[in-house]
Amino acid sequence: MNKQLEKSFFFMQISGKLNLRSYVQNFQILRKLMLKNKNLKNLLLSFIFVMAASVISGGCGMTVSADDAGKRAQEYLTKHILKDGVKSEISQVKDENGFYTVALKVVKDGEQVDKVKVYVTKDGENLSLGPIFNMKTAPPTAEQAQEEKLKDIPKKDKPSIELFVMSGCPFGLQAEAGFLPVMKLLGDKVDFTPRYVIFSNYQGGGPEYCLDKENKFCSMHGVVEAQEDVRQICIWNEQKPKWWDYIEKFNKDCQIDSKTTECSKKVASAVGVDFAKVESCVKSKGNALLATEVERNKKFDVAGSPTIIINDTLYEGGRSPNNILTAICNGFNTKPAECNQKIAGGDEAQAAQGGCGT
Repeated sequence: MNKQLEKSFFFMQISGKLNLRSYVQNFQILRKLMLKNKNLKNLLLSFIFVMAASVISGGCGMTVSADDAGKRAQEYLTKHILKDGVKSEISQVKDENGFYTVALKVVKDGEQVDKVKVYVTKDGENLSLGPIFNMKTAPPTAEQAQEEKLKDIPKKDKPSIELFVMSGCPFGLQAEAGFLPVMKLLGDKVDFTPRYVIFSNYQGGGPEYCLDKENKFCSMHGVVEAQEDVRQICIWNEQKPKWWDYIEKFNKDCQIDSKTTECSKKVASAVGVDFAKVESCVKSKGNALLATEVERNKKFDVAGSPTIIINDTLYEGGRSPNNILTAICNGFNTKPAECNQKIAGGDEAQAAQGGCGT
């Protein structure tokens, strides 16, 4: 894949209602992935036809095992769709709504660059690259979809939350805006940690994307973003009470460009962050702190911004403040009184389910 394609390689998730724009974006991405495939039109139309036919017919025929369905999907993607050394690895296969849902890691040069889901008919003969809807029932409401996303979150006395972002990713900034009022409400009743999406050898490495000569600490939007990531990590580690103030103002006033460092310095001064201390931290502790980020990224197979982990479990539900509050409160053994509150205006905005990935 070329640089432009890799930068646009993210998938919009459907939550609660059918989003036509998301489908259009997905098919545009697929078209780019299959540049050399002259039968693209027929291939995509056949996906739509066979999946609709399978739903209507109830999926008659011999049923293959989940493992077999996963292997068939992986082999098909590798042979016909993924190009230029991009490969897939199976993460999980589930039997859902009359189909097998196959979750895969997308890997290039030994590094995970994305996560996708595909759907396979029970006979193992047909594959779809988009969400499956049971046409015998109405699509789930937003509330029902949100409840479904909460089922796998385990309970703890003090829930832990890790929010993985890129400092220059607009979707990550949206997620931070959604978390801000929630964290102000819950305070120290939860264990919140901001995390940063760090790649190794991104785009082949080099000073355009990476902070170090070994190309271990790289960022999708370039080295300037990586530099800002490590500044924000240092603020969290050494001046934690000021971190949210800094994030809120930085996200409003600054961009990832040639003036980012200057803007960061102004924001730090405005909110009471000791910028000299930040620079000292970056110089003396930066690589060690980034190494920790890399390990946390690997632990949860993080490949995009934002990625939300609640009690060591991936959360893929809504990102409005009240969605986030509900999700976190679902992770308590005993919910505190704050969980009975609603955040004013907390059902608005942050509805997009997109993300930045490679």
